[in-house]
Amino acid sequence: MTAPAIEPRVLGKPINRVDGRLKVTGAALYAAEFNPAGVLHAYALSSHVANGSITSIDTKAAESAPGVKAVLTHLNAPKLKEPKPAQQSGGGIRNEMRLPLSDDQIHYGGQYVALVVAETLEQARHAASLITVTYGQNPPVLQRQPSDKGKTPKVNNGEPVQLDKGNANKALADASNVIVEHVYQTPQETHSPMEPSATVAEWVAADQLTVHDATQYVKGVQDQLSKTFGLKLENVRVISPFVGGAFGCKGAVWPHVFLAAMAAKVAGAPVKFAISRQDMFSGTGHRTPTTQSVALAATRDGKLQAIRHRIETLTSPVGEYVESCGARSTGVLYASPSISVEETIYAVNVATPTFMRAPGECPGTYALECAMDELAAELKIDPVQLRVINHADSHPIHDKPYSAKHLKEAYQLGAEKFGWAKRTPEPGSMKRDGLLIGWGMATATYPAYKMAADARIQMKADGTVHVQCAAHDIGTGAYTVLTQIAAEAVGVPVEKVTFELGNSDLPFGPVAGGSNTTATVGSAVYDAAKALHLSLAKLATNDAQSPLHGFKPSKVTLTTEGMLTAEEDPSKSDSFTEILKRAGKDSIESNGSFKPSLLKPKLAFQSFGAQFCEVAIDPAHPRVQVTRFVSVMNCGRVMNAKTARSQILGGVVMGIGMALHEETVLDPTTGLPATRNLADYHVPVNADVPDIEVHFVGEPDLEFNPMGARGMGEIGITGTAAAVANAVYHATGKRVRDLPITLDKLLV
Repeated sequence: MTAPAIEPRVLGKPINRVDGRLKVTGAALYAAEFNPAGVLHAYALSSHVANGSITSIDTKAAESAPGVKAVLTHLNAPKLKEPKPAQQSGGGIRNEMRLPLSDDQIHYGGQYVALVVAETLEQARHAASLITVTYGQNPPVLQRQPSDKGKTPKVNNGEPVQLDKGNANKALADASNVIVEHVYQTPQETHSPMEPSATVAEWVAADQLTVHDATQYVKGVQDQLSKTFGLKLENVRVISPFVGGAFGCKGAVWPHVFLAAMAAKVAGAPVKFAISRQDMFSGTGHRTPTTQSVALAATRDGKLQAIRHRIETLTSPVGEYVESCGARSTGVLYASPSISVEETIYAVNVATPTFMRAPGECPGTYALECAMDELAAELKIDPVQLRVINHADSHPIHDKPYSAKHLKEAYQLGAEKFGWAKRTPEPGSMKRDGLLIGWGMATATYPAYKMAADARIQMKADGTVHVQCAAHDIGTGAYTVLTQIAAEAVGVPVEKVTFELGNSDLPFGPVAGGSNTTATVGSAVYDAAKALHLSLAKLATNDAQSPLHGFKPSKVTLTTEGMLTAEEDPSKSDSFTEILKRAGKDSIESNGSFKPSLLKPKLAFQSFGAQFCEVAIDPAHPRVQVTRFVSVMNCGRVMNAKTARSQILGGVVMGIGMALHEETVLDPTTGLPATRNLADYHVPVNADVPDIEVHFVGEPDLEFNPMGARGMGEIGITGTAAAVANAVYHATGKRVRDLPITLDKLLV
C-alpha cells in the first residue's frame, strides 16, 4: 500500500481555526469551568517561610467556619504512594518530587501547608485565613552559596548536558586569536498564561477517578494519579479539551492536582481547586535564573576557533531540574574546532523550576548570540556576515548533515526585508526624530522532536471522518493543523474532518512540549490513513461490482479526493462512500501509530531562523521601545500559514518580554515572589509590541516525517532577546548583559 500523495491539497493553507467559533462564543470549556453536581471548592494555605519546618498548626477555627467540609494538613492527609519518576513515553512528568502534605518540612516559600474544602471558594479562602501555623525557621538560601560545589549532570531527557570537543582552553590562550569573554545573566521568569492552572476531581466510584485538568499531558496526569492513588490506569480519566496557554508550566503534574483528588476523596464530593494567579508564581514552576560565561576565540577574519560556555542554574531541594542552556545552543549553532559546555546546578529554597518555552535554547541563545555580537564589534565585521562565516553545514558536535537547513537563506531574506544594508556599524550613529536608533540581529534555533503517538480514524458512509488522539491544543492551533493533516492523509475535504483531542480515553498522545505535536501525531495519523485506505481497498477489490475488483489491495492508492485508484490502470477508480455503501457498512475504522526509531539517525534534525530588531531610545529618558521586528524561520513545510505566523509572533512577543520586562523578584526573608501578580510581573502589552514581519524559507523536510514539517511553537522566542539586546547596544553603545534591560541600567 503506497503512502498518500505528498503534493499537498490542504496543507499550508491559512484556514481559520476550526475551534475558533467555540472559543469566541464561550462554548469551549476550560478546566475550571466544569461543574459536576455538588462540586466543592478548595483553597490552599501557603507557607511564608522558605526553609524550616512546621512546629504546630491549629485548624480548629477553620474547621468550624461556615461551609467548611474538610481541612487537610500533613497531620491528617491521606498518605499517597510515591510513584517512581518516569519521563519516558506514557510516564507522567513530575518536577517537584515531594508529594504534597507528606510531612512537616518546608523547602520553599509558597509551599502548600494546608487545604480547605468548602461549599464556596470565598468560604474556603476565609477559613484558610483562620489557620494558625508556627514554624521553626532557618535562613532561606535563595542564591548559590560560595561553598556549594553544585552538581554537573551528564544527561537531561536523554541528551548530553556537558560537551567537550577539541581543546577550547588552548585556543582561548592563543595570543594570535581575538578573544571575547563576558558573563550574561537572565532572571527567574514565570509563565503567565491567560488560564491559571485548575483541577476538578470527582470520584465516580471508590476506585474510579475523573479529573478535568488544565494540562499539557492528559496521559501523564493519568499515569501519576493512578500510581499515587493505587488505581488501575483505565480507572483514571483525565479530560482537557481546551487549555488557555501553558508555555511549559502545565506539562508536569504539580501538587494541586494530587491535592484536588485527595480532597475529593476525603470530602466525598467533587472538588475544584483553581489556582490563584499568586500561587502560579510558586506552585507551577518557573524558568530558572542563569549565569552564563561565554568565551569566544576567533581569527582576525572572524573564523571561530573555540567556544566555551559555562552555565550556572538553580533548582530546588525537592526536584533536580536542568535547563541545558549550552548543549541546546552552543552545541548546535556554529562550526568551531573546539566547543566546551559546562553546566552546574545548585539547589536553593525556591520552588522547582520547569520547562518554559524553549527551555535551554531560549536563555542559551541569548548569551551566545550577544557574545557573537560582541565579537563582531571587536573584529569590525558585520554581525550577519560573522554568522555566515561560521555557518555549520553539519552538526557541530555529531558531524551529521542536517536534513534540511536553510539558515543562510533566512539571514539573506531577513536582512533584505529589514533593510540591513543601510545599517551604519558605529553605536549611536543612527538617529530619527531625536531618538537613538539601534539595529540588532541574532540566530534562532530549536530541535526537531518526535515522540510516540497512536491515532484512530473512523470514516462514516457519508464520507465524514472522526479522528482521535489524546494529544492537546494549548492555544497553538493544533486542532486546526491536525484536522488539515487528517484531511490530507485520508483524502477528504477538511470540512468533513472532526479531530478529537484532550481525553485520556483516546489513543495515546504525547505531552504538548518540545514542539513535537504536529510531527508526532501527524505521523500517527498518516499511518492510520494508510491502514484505512488498505481496508477500503480490500473491500473494493473483493467486490465484484467495484471497478477495482481483482486488483491487489497493495496496488490501490489514493489519487484524488475521496477516490482510490488502481496503480496498474489509472482509469479504474472507486469512491470511499460507494465502497462502504456497497459493503453495507455504516463506518470503517483504522488505527495507526508512530514510534521514533531507537537507531541513531544518520541526519541531524534542527530548525533555524534569523531575528532582526529595531529599537528607538530617547537619550534623555532611555526607555527601550522595540519599533520594528523581522523574523525569518526555516521549519520545514508550513502546515497552516495563519497559525504558523501566529506561533512565531507569540514567540517574538515573549522574547521581547524577556529582554525588556520579565523578572520574578524574591522577597529575601520569605522566599516568596514579591512580583506575584500581573501588575508587578510585567509582560509586554500592545504598546510594547510593534508590527512584526514573519517569513518562512526552505522546503518540506520529508526526511523527518510524511508532512515535511518541524515544530513552530518554541523557535520564535529563541534569539529574540539577544536581537533586542544587540539593538540596544547599537543604539547606545552600552552593553547590558543582565536581563531585563530596564531604564536604570541604561542611565548608569
